[in-house]
Amino acid sequence: MSDLNSRSPARRAAARGALGAAVACFGLLAAGVASAAEITLHMKGGGFTVQGDLRSFDGARYVIESKTLGTMTLDAARFECKGSGCPTAPVVAAPPRGSNLGTATWMGGSAQGTAVMPKLVQAYAKTIGATVIRSVGSDPKNLEFKLTDGAGREIGNFIVARQGVPAGLAGLLARTVDVFWSARPITAEEQARAQALGFGNLRAPGNENVYALNAIAMVVAAENPIVSISIDNIAKIYAGQINDWSELGLPPGKITVYSMVESSGVWGSFEDLVMKPRSLKARPDIIRIDAATDWSDKVAQDKSGIGITNIGIVRNAKPLNIESSCGLIVRPSNFAAKTEEYPLMHRLHLYTSGSPKVPLARELLAFAMSPAMQPVLKEANFVDQSLEAMDFQAQTARIAYALNAQNEDFDINMMRTMIGEVKGASRLSTTFRFGTADATLDSRANADIQRLADLLKSPEYRGKQVTLIGFADAVGSFTSNLKLSERRAAAVLRALTVAAGIGVRSQVTTRAYGELAPVACNDSPEARNFNRRVEVWVKS
Repeated sequence: MSDLNSRSPARRAAARGALGAAVACFGLLAAGVASAAEITLHMKGGGFTVQGDLRSFDGARYVIESKTLGTMTLDAARFECKGSGCPTAPVVAAPPRGSNLGTATWMGGSAQGTAVMPKLVQAYAKTIGATVIRSVGSDPKNLEFKLTDGAGREIGNFIVARQGVPAGLAGLLARTVDVFWSARPITAEEQARAQALGFGNLRAPGNENVYALNAIAMVVAAENPIVSISIDNIAKIYAGQINDWSELGLPPGKITVYSMVESSGVWGSFEDLVMKPRSLKARPDIIRIDAATDWSDKVAQDKSGIGITNIGIVRNAKPLNIESSCGLIVRPSNFAAKTEEYPLMHRLHLYTSGSPKVPLARELLAFAMSPAMQPVLKEANFVDQSLEAMDFQAQTARIAYALNAQNEDFDINMMRTMIGEVKGASRLSTTFRFGTADATLDSRANADIQRLADLLKSPEYRGKQVTLIGFADAVGSFTSNLKLSERRAAAVLRALTVAAGIGVRSQVTTRAYGELAPVACNDSPEARNFNRRVEVWVKS
């Protein structure tokens, strides 16, 4: 038992405040949990222990009821749970009888609002034993979800306003919206507007939450002989500058161009990734398709066609590899998207201004960032963030490209060392990204660090050797880039030590190889973003 019991009431109150006051709990309902279980939490590294009844666990925080200290929220990254009552999965108690979680208003574009948000609230409601009643608002762009308990009492309302990202940001700044979702990060101008109104940094971790990824696949019919296509040629096809397959060195035939409707968020992302960087506009004769399943099915039936779809709904069509300007070819896959090395992918964000004040908004946000959200994302045909592994042999194309990269600073001996380091190992999909000349973890990294920490503590990975390998882009000298990549690997190790405990240092080592082994061309700022990274490799 903690020695806090022997302290004075004043000191106990101070300690309680330092540990956190009671907050609304959220997460998953663990199967078979009927009543609170007593657990013991030990601060990692020693020096503090507290006991209490477990009220909830969302994968990141324990909420416990201590007989001496009352209700406390404790960070799972700093505490280790011991005892038979320790949760193996997130757990939450249903809202107290008669309580109401309030009305949460989220706003953003139509794609996520239609495909993801209804599934989010349904999955969350299931964890607390609630029933969801769906209706359409007076504005048909708004969906309304009423949550009721087992007795039919209303316990909360969720409004999904599909009004677009600019309206969502405006609503957040007007304090009429709790959360807005976006398929792109907010711009510098939008951030400046928020700061001018006293909202601080919306790009800071906790305000900017990366909850999912999306990847666009270019598809053709199975009998089409094309295997790879460059982004430049994709843009020219969709702009009407390439009209026949013979212009790509293939058997002649007019290209039939398919796409989703212009109001689709996927089309908006395609424009941002492919058309706008090349100052091109879409040709007027694109065949526009509304239903998502038809995005690929129509193309699969047309041997002259090419189309756009989400990577999760390729179906019977053939996805094309994407060739970069420097010759690097990337296959469309969930793994490539999760590492953020697939050129036609982007992050999906949830933006807040601090922790939402409405309890339901807080709980839905926590659920969206929890492991329980991953199957929901898969069902919605987006790329989830659960960890995957790929062995070294499956990445030979990448190594071959690195050995042939035209780079005056290439060091063949260091490259041999790197290959020897990772040969026989598997790379995890978690990849940490950094800004130019920077070793600071970005907003996605916080959740990724916790996912990695949880994985390393699992029975399957406990004891396996992990190597964090830092890299840099090709701007600057080889020596300075090598030092920068060392700092990046060290930054990830520090964060991982906080999340997993000091013991992880015996399992994890760091390496750095500067600008070697690029995963993207170094010929543009956008491409160089991919090369500023730390990879995670695991060996038994």
